[in-house]
Amino acid sequence: MQKDPVIAFLAGALCLAALGVFLLSMVCEMRFRQLRKLQPKLVNIQHTQNVINNLANEVMEYSKHNPAVDPILQQVGLKPGKAAPAPKPAGK
Repeated sequence: MQKDPVIAFLAGALCLAALGVFLLSMVCEMRFRQLRKLQPKLVNIQHTQNVINNLANEVMEYSKHNPAVDPILQQVGLKPGKAAPAPKPAGK
């Protein structure tokens, strides 16, 4: 019984394809592990962002009754204020 070279070629291609699938699945698994590891950090950042946004909204409401906080709000860019004077161009 003779060995057919086509069968050997197909068996080799199958082994290479299986190795490729294994390597790609390992890469995918590592990325998913990294994603699962970063998920709690993302939730923490989103929570902090929500707290800061709520605080900013409360300060904006408070500024309607007490305009003394307006300079602080203008300084951090939450409330438009007087435009800063444009710098003079350098003289010759």
